[in-house]
Amino acid sequence: MQQNIGGDAAISPDGKRIVFEKQEELWQMGPNGENPACLTGLPRGSRFSGHAGYSNCSDLAWSPDGRWLTYLRKTGDSLLLEARGADDGTTTTILEDPDLRGYQWLSFTQIVLNQWEAPDRPFSNLWQIDVDPKKMRAVGKSRRLTNWAGFAIESISASGDGRRLAVNKETDRSDIFIGELVDHGDKLAHLRRVSVEDRVEWPGGWSGDSKGLLFQSDRMGSMDVFMQRLNSTNPESVVVDRNDNRAPMLSPDKRWILYFAWPRSATQVTTARLMRKPVGGGGQSELVLEAKGVPGSAQASYRVLLPTTTGHPAFRCPSQPTSPCIVSEAGRNEVAFYSFPPVPSAAKTEIFRTHAEDPDALGWDLSPDGSRIAYSEHDWSSASIHVRDLRERTTRDIPLPGLAELSTLAWSADSKGLFFTTFAVTGSSLFHMTLDGPYHRIYKGAKEVEAPRASPDGKYLAFGDVVSASNVWLIEGIPR
Repeated sequence: MQQNIGGDAAISPDGKRIVFEKQEELWQMGPNGENPACLTGLPRGSRFSGHAGYSNCSDLAWSPDGRWLTYLRKTGDSLLLEARGADDGTTTTILEDPDLRGYQWLSFTQIVLNQWEAPDRPFSNLWQIDVDPKKMRAVGKSRRLTNWAGFAIESISASGDGRRLAVNKETDRSDIFIGELVDHGDKLAHLRRVSVEDRVEWPGGWSGDSKGLLFQSDRMGSMDVFMQRLNSTNPESVVVDRNDNRAPMLSPDKRWILYFAWPRSATQVTTARLMRKPVGGGGQSELVLEAKGVPGSAQASYRVLLPTTTGHPAFRCPSQPTSPCIVSEAGRNEVAFYSFPPVPSAAKTEIFRTHAEDPDALGWDLSPDGSRIAYSEHDWSSASIHVRDLRERTTRDIPLPGLAELSTLAWSADSKGLFFTTFAVTGSSLFHMTLDGPYHRIYKGAKEVEAPRASPDGKYLAFGDVVSASNVWLIEGIPR
């Protein structure tokens, strides 16, 4: 019997049962798909399916004795390693750790953990923890097994005796590309990479004359803001300090560069600081406002590569000199949008709210003329874009048949079309569409393609593309 398995699946140690996720429920069946039965629903708000960056649950596995199902579950800013009784549905938390990104059972009483080194250091290492098999809780402190740097561990597999591990070590970078828009935006020509350095870099806004691109880069050790002229190969430093600086773009009057700043030394941050600095490099940065939350990917390790195009707060500014900018903040199952003037001690004025099952999975952009906001919530089964008219206070829905997992979007320079990206395990894609016409794929990447940004004159498009390199390594002599 064939079953539609929508998410993770795991085979019991005795090979007699398969547990799998289906429509946010845990099911079990025999080894040949016979006698499927629902075990229990997942915790409220959890789901296994979809893009790994947005899933709340992952890594479904069996304990070696076959009595427990274990998985990672995201809750707030932390991750739980949970165990659920395979027969009675009893749930317990083995451990909670915001830096946890994977695990592997070694024996009935030992688990290997894959943990980020620090929120702003995108590499991970292996640790070992003892487990009480009756209470399903961690015992004592974890012990370091490796002390590597420069890459992340993506997956772990243990031998039957638990003395050898196979690990997939991966190094990611994100490159910025700029292409010329032709055929009314439906094609990209003369595509070139902005920087030759293998770094984490994402595009921001353009200069007013469309001859320079603002971008964020970790080339100095932390995330900072730079400007790249199209006729130059050397980037200009814009904001380089002890903060984590992201999402640069110009103010509507083109006199200021606005960006998010996050203090790297802080351990508990609940607000993001939106700053401005004069164009041209002179003068000090000034605080415009504080927004609830932290900048996208600034603090959470598992999103260290992603740009500030999903997650909240986020901000956008129009090209009209007299129009206000917009900032978004996430609430409980909603996202609120506010207008503000890009001046020191700016006051926010709420303009509308929208429901979102997962607020951090909602991406949006403001049209250059300041009249509309386009937004879309990531959905693993379908894709659609919602366009909010800020003057008429109406919302138009634009379905995208045949597509799913829309991740980021941006308006065209004339405010008549949209560029958007979708995720797929076979590689992400970049599309262009007019509001009344079909969509056209204009670029295909090997992994994540994010953050399209059209130049003000409509001639160029910048975007980021994640590139990965990975190898499998064998580790022997694991202590027991």
